[in-house]
Amino acid sequence: MDHSTHRVAHRIEGRSAAPGIALGRLVRMVSTPSQASQARSATAERQALSDALEASRLDLTALVATVQDQNAEAILSFQIALLEDQNLAAPAFALIAKGEIANRAWSAAIDPEIANFDQADDSYFRARASDLRDLRDRVLRRLSGEVDQVVPPGTIVAVEDMPPSVFLATDWRDGGLVLRRGSPSSHVAILARSRGVPMIVGVDVGHLESDVDAVLDADAGALIVDPDPALRADYDRRLAEQSELRQAARAFSGPAVTASGERVELMINVTGLAELRDIDPSTVDGIGLMRTEFLFQARDNLPGEEEQYQIYRQMADWAAGKPVTIRTLDAGGDKPIAGLTVPGDLNPFLGVRGVRLSLRRLDVFRLQLRALAI
Repeated sequence: MDHSTHRVAHRIEGRSAAPGIALGRLVRMVSTPSQASQARSATAERQALSDALEASRLDLTALVATVQDQNAEAILSFQIALLEDQNLAAPAFALIAKGEIANRAWSAAIDPEIANFDQADDSYFRARASDLRDLRDRVLRRLSGEVDQVVPPGTIVAVEDMPPSVFLATDWRDGGLVLRRGSPSSHVAILARSRGVPMIVGVDVGHLESDVDAVLDADAGALIVDPDPALRADYDRRLAEQSELRQAARAFSGPAVTASGERVELMINVTGLAELRDIDPSTVDGIGLMRTEFLFQARDNLPGEEEQYQIYRQMADWAAGKPVTIRTLDAGGDKPIAGLTVPGDLNPFLGVRGVRLSLRRLDVFRLQLRALAI
């Protein structure tokens, strides 16, 4: 006898972070703290941390190559830039020199920064804590030799929190995400919306049972465990309708008009030439914004005048006379650039960033303006 037929559907309320519906098996992921290694010499511990930092940087760099999303690239580039900033790990290396092992030294250096973001009044700052927590845990996993958990496609994942890099490395086909932590303004929520992954937050996942049927109704901000056949059939129908609407949206080629028939200009935002390869310029009215800071991130040297000129020219050629708006370098704060921004300046609203940084680094600013003016 299938005892699951005797179970009563249980509806759990949360907050919608990314709309959509998912049906599948509920998988509860449990995070296990990385185990500290046995104490070695200070030289060995220092080398272990250096190796873990470099391996983490290479992991993230490889992940950047697989994503085709400006939000994802920005998040990963931010983490890569932090790993390249020697000031971030300096307190950890100082603790190792005093006899601390690498795992505890790294956590001791990063945890206060995470706590500062977690306690911020502004939701934007609180959301950035997840990025630093992601970075901390990735390095800890490297130090302990752990491997990343693999999430099977088509499952509804319930977990305390999910780091952005883990989200980006997961196959979310027909799946969904349920978190206790997080918010609709978090990086994972932004990524979920851009990828069409249903997601809710604010759910006490500790009381959820793994490997049971579930429906994630992120439109209503609810998780339904053990849905009865009639309820599941209703959601099957809604999911099919949702799929048809998404296919129609992907097939839309314009022109965009209001309900009254008024023409609306439709432009795209881009970060580089790669995003233009699969877009027919005849289907849009131009480039609304080109964010040039992404040309400067995750690289050893700043782009020269000729390199920038070639990129800007190819974008203008692609637009074929349609408007192209290019924003000068907006770096600093949550978009650090090695060799340019102020190390450790993580405040995205204050400090030296954007045009303030450009006016301090006139050599870089003038070079970009020349490339744009030619």
